[in-house]
Amino acid sequence: MLPTHRTLLKVISFIILSINCHIYALDLHDAKHLWSRTGFSSTNLLISKHKQLSRDEAIKIIIDAPLYYPPEKSLPKFNKELYAALRSNKTSKKEKQQIKKKILNKDRKNLQIWWYQQILDTKNPLQEKMTVFWHNHFTSDLQKVFPPYMLKQNQIFRIHGLGNFKKLLNEFMHDPAIHIYLDNIKNKKQNPNENLARELLELFTLGEGSHYSEQDIKNIAKALTGYRVDFNKQKLVFKKRQHDSSFVKIFNSSGSYSIDGVLKLILSHPMTAKFITEKFWREFISDKPDEKEIERISIIFRNSGYEIKELISEILHSESFWDKKNYNTLIKSPFDLLTSTLHLTQLNDSEVNKIPLLISKSGQKLFYPPDVRGWRGGIYWLSTELIIARKKMLRKYIKKVINNNKKTDPRYLSKVVNTITKKHQFFAIGDTIPKKITKPMSKLIYLLSHDKYNFK
Repeated sequence: MLPTHRTLLKVISFIILSINCHIYALDLHDAKHLWSRTGFSSTNLLISKHKQLSRDEAIKIIIDAPLYYPPEKSLPKFNKELYAALRSNKTSKKEKQQIKKKILNKDRKNLQIWWYQQILDTKNPLQEKMTVFWHNHFTSDLQKVFPPYMLKQNQIFRIHGLGNFKKLLNEFMHDPAIHIYLDNIKNKKQNPNENLARELLELFTLGEGSHYSEQDIKNIAKALTGYRVDFNKQKLVFKKRQHDSSFVKIFNSSGSYSIDGVLKLILSHPMTAKFITEKFWREFISDKPDEKEIERISIIFRNSGYEIKELISEILHSESFWDKKNYNTLIKSPFDLLTSTLHLTQLNDSEVNKIPLLISKSGQKLFYPPDVRGWRGGIYWLSTELIIARKKMLRKYIKKVINNNKKTDPRYLSKVVNTITKKHQFFAIGDTIPKKITKPMSKLIYLLSHDKYNFK
């Protein structure tokens, strides 16, 4: 008996579905690639069950994580009154020096240690990866901005880093940290300061180019006048008398503007979505942007109302992301290097207080970007001096952790090495440790000193 037309269609559909599932099933190379590019998410899941997952399913596991996990440890506490005194005209120079000596360096270090601890303990590695990403995009630093303000900004990046870009930009611009960092608290009607206006366009939203003019920057600077910090309440306030409410022209639109009006104009500009999409492309795919793909994805991003997860999803589902020529081509930052090590080895993080000093020698000290443009990344991480520093950082940190744990467990090193299966080794360097290397510490050093370990 001949099969019916409907039966044939079912058979053909099943064959096509089976072929597609086979084509897009995760192999170990794919799992390693997805893992390394998404902040080392779901390490054990991807290592142990990658064969059971399609690309779509693996991406869904990462993307479907909640938008925000609260920090594992309580937020650091700071003395509000003392920080207010540091900004008060009633506090003498001598008293300010005494206050700084008492709290400033200690609070700076405690804030750094808290963030590194959060990076290591987080239930959502992609969330912390994006917190670091936005910290490097919307730069401020602890040298100029006091710890309470940097913590608040850090939490803005954590809460909104996977949410909506419009909301993120709005919260960032209504927060004191960037106004302190770029001297916008000195921006007033009689004496405009263009720092924040310029970086808002060039570095934060539109990128450098001919899509805005020098006059646009000057007029945005006028719109950003009158914003001050209430150092007692630690929040941004608007001083109407110091605001320039004159009629100006920005991007061919005329009016009297404040922060909200400027952000509305920026978000309606097509270059904003394109600029952010290109930054994500460089972060997740390659340092060689595909203009057609960026145009396509940026339109989807903009039409979504600037939903960041929509942008990441499009990036991770793109053919370029899964193109083998883009595998193992991005250079790990020192942050990436240390984080991947701790996820792979599952080392006890008992020496986390040593991380800030060790990682700063490798070229990246969180809360201290080199300038308003942030860390350049890419080949800048691989100067001869920094390569040596990176290897020293890992060796020193690992030895400190192991020696500390061996005091209570003499077999700690062997246990750590035994957890690093062949699949873990492949995730690290795309290969396995040679059999001739037998000593536990030698195995660990071989893996983490391998040149391929610098790439993701």
